[in-house]
This record gives sequence, C-alpha cells and structure tokens, in this order.
Amino acid sequence: MFCDVLQYPMALETPSVLVIRVKSGFLCFANANFVKHNIIKWATEKEEEEKIKGNLKSSVQLVILDLSNLTSIDTAGIACLEELRKNLVLNGIEMTITNPRWQVIHKLKLANFVNKIGERISLTIDEAIDACFSSKMVAF
Repeated sequence: MFCDVLQYPMALETPSVLVIRVKSGFLCFANANFVKHNIIKWATEKEEEEKIKGNLKSSVQLVILDLSNLTSIDTAGIACLEELRKNLVLNGIEMTITNPRWQVIHKLKLANFVNKIGERISLTIDEAIDACFSSKMVAF
C-alpha cells in the first residue's frame, strides 16, 4: 500500500523512488507550469540533500506520476509532461505514469506522448515499481 509519508510518518519510503499524485482534476494551461516546476523541485531537492551529505549516488532515480485524479488534459498539460520528462532524463531520473483515465490516455496517444514514454505506463504504483525492478530500469 502506498500512502502520503507526511500523513503517515511511520510509513517506509521506497528508496530511489518518488511517487507524486497529481491532485488536480485538470492538467491545463492554468496549472501545468506550476505542476512541472514542483515535481522537478521535489525530485532534484533530494538529490541536492544527498550531495551535501557526501553521497555520490542519486537519491531519486524514478518519478512515478499517479494520474488517477486527472480527468482531463489539454495541449499545455501534454507539453508540460513532455518537458518534465526531458528535464528529469537530463538529471538522470526516469519517469513513469500510473493509472491514467481513458480520456487522458486517449489524448496522450493522440499527441504521440505514449510512444515517447514507451512502456512506462502502468495501472498501479505497485506495477510500476515491479516493472522497474524486473527490467532493471532503476539500479537500487
């Protein structure tokens, strides 16, 4: 079971994996840049903390975006996901998507985003993590 570590401080974190649920129902021109910048900040923030501690190994190697709340996405939202993915890859961090609704996945397919992200779309967070372990996408 995956839960909010701020709400449940006794929960164990999965090393090298950052799971983010997009809480908004829409990823659109009004919030796309805000969402993108926050995700990049959270992913790279842990990296900086590890460098300060003297650990050379990247702390976040995989970002899982849980899109279960997302009911709609527009072209700005799709562009945001593309820019987010490129930025994370430049920082050595992989990105995967979980639980997109059919309306969202349909728009992502039409925009060719599904082909760009490859097989990194799962129905659950658990499946995404299992796929990463089995394919050795993330070195733990």
